[in-house]
Order: sequence, then structure tokens, then C-alpha cells
Amino acid sequence: MAHLPRLKEEATTAEENLDLAYESLKNADMQSADFFLENALKADFEHPEVLFAMKCLHFWKDLISQMPETGNLLERGDFLCSSWKKFMLFLSHIGDSFDTARYVYRRFIFGLALDQYLAIPDEEKDSLGPLLDLRLGRARKATGDIETALIHLERAAQGRRNDASILAELADVYAMSGEARLSKALFREAFFIDPQAIEIDFLESELIFKIIENIKELGYSGDDIAEWIPVYAEIWGVFNIKRELSSAEFNRISASARQLEIQLRESLQQGSSLVPRLLNKYFWMADHLKAREDAKELHSVLLKIKIIDQSIYESYIE
Repeated sequence: MAHLPRLKEEATTAEENLDLAYESLKNADMQSADFFLENALKADFEHPEVLFAMKCLHFWKDLISQMPETGNLLERGDFLCSSWKKFMLFLSHIGDSFDTARYVYRRFIFGLALDQYLAIPDEEKDSLGPLLDLRLGRARKATGDIETALIHLERAAQGRRNDASILAELADVYAMSGEARLSKALFREAFFIDPQAIEIDFLESELIFKIIENIKELGYSGDDIAEWIPVYAEIWGVFNIKRELSSAEFNRISASARQLEIQLRESLQQGSSLVPRLLNKYFWMADHLKAREDAKELHSVLLKIKIIDQSIYESYIE
């Protein structure tokens, strides 16, 4: 902290001190960040971004003080990552939003989590395999190290090919790397496998972020958001990179759709999650039937979409 007096003399405006606070957070130096934010507040006690950044810092001070006092580094890293979800909820409550601040705090907290994961002994790392690679990839992505994140997530996906969470994180990194086609294909696959396994608060790419924000504007919240992502991504033309289904896959999807139809009839209160999941299966079935030019079966599936949701049907067939 010996460098602080000199910087204090140089940084006289709120913006200058705010920039120094952000740089401190990027370097996981919360004490210096606190110092510079206090100086920024003295320079301009009504500066909206300074006030916002201070609220965020107080939030993280409190959360970090609650971090488990344990030698389990995986648990400590997971605590920090899961706290990001609480932070996102906190931001929704205070109503303010500054993109730079949110980016810096993301980099700060996931950087701390990354330190925990990297410190795990090698023999334990080996036993964790793809699950550790998922965590390392997510943390690397959040700290801006996209290239290393990609290495971890590709390796995790090789070990767990049908893990929706891993596929979604890999799709997110591909999107941030400019690989739009790969990203769309993997996002479509991940949200088909299990929307609830995907932690959307950890996703960062503009491709998926816009879909999430638009779905929120439609009035969806909580777990429903993840369920509706593949539905609206389909009708908005985002999930437009598709693969051919085998006959066996089509039959499994068709059987699964019939089971969901039964569940929906028997348990209407679960409709908020069953309806979008069923619609997504119908979309996959319709794509397969279009490719096979099976007009009769396609008409049957389209009719089912129409019965479930008229507005989705109209958007889908446009």
C-alpha cells in the first residue's frame, strides 16, 4: 500500500479515482479499491457511478467475509462463483446498472475463485476431471482469458458430451471468440438437453445476453427464462444452425414429447416449464420432418404447436 499517497496526489477527480479503484479490483486488491472509492466520493459525493461502485464493494465485502473457513478450495471457489448470482439479484433490486462496474466486479470475484481452483492439489484436480475444467473455463472466461477458457471447456465437453452446463459455457466462449455458427449449434443443443442445468447468470456473450434480456422484457422470470430461451431463439431465428437427427433420435424425442403431453394434461400447474420444453421438442421434430419432406406428420406436429400456443405457432410458421 506504499504507493497510495503518490496516487492520491495524482488522482484528484472522481473519475480518476474510480478508474484506479477499478484497476485495483482487476488485481483483486479490495483494500486499495476501497481507498480510491472513498477518494472519489470526496471529490464528488453525488457521482452516480461512484455511488454504484461503492454499493457493490460493500456487497462483496460482506459476502467475502462469509466465505467458508475451510481447507476445501473447491468449496471456497464455488462459494465465490455462486455468490455472483446473489450479486445479480442485488443489482436487480437497486435498479442501477453500469456496464463497466459490472464487468470489473465480475472479473474481481471470478479471479478470486480462479485462485482457489488453481491452488487445488494436482491429485485432486485429476480426480475432478471435467467438473474442474468447467469451473476453470468459466472463471477464465469471466477474467477475460478466452483462449485458456476454450481449452478447459473443450476438454470438459470431451469428457461429458451431454452435459448441458458445459455445452452452454463452451457455446458462450465460442460466441465471444467470434465463432457464431459453433456457438449457435451448441447453445441449441445445450438448451435442448436440459435448460435447468444451465446457469444463465454465468453466460456473458452478446448473442445469449440479448435473448435473455428480451425474454425478461416479455415478462418471464426465474427458472422460466431458461425454459423459454430455446423457444424464442428458434422463432427469432437465432438458433438457426441445426444438425440432422437419426431415426433413433427422432423416435426418442417423439416418445419424450408424448410423455410431456401426458404430464401437461395431468398437472396444469407445471405448465410454465412443461409448455416451452414441449414446444422445443416439437421444433426439433418439425425440422426433422421438413428434411424428410413428410408433410402429413409435419402438419400433425404444427397443429400441436398451434393448440399449445397460437402466438408461438404464428411466429414459427412466418
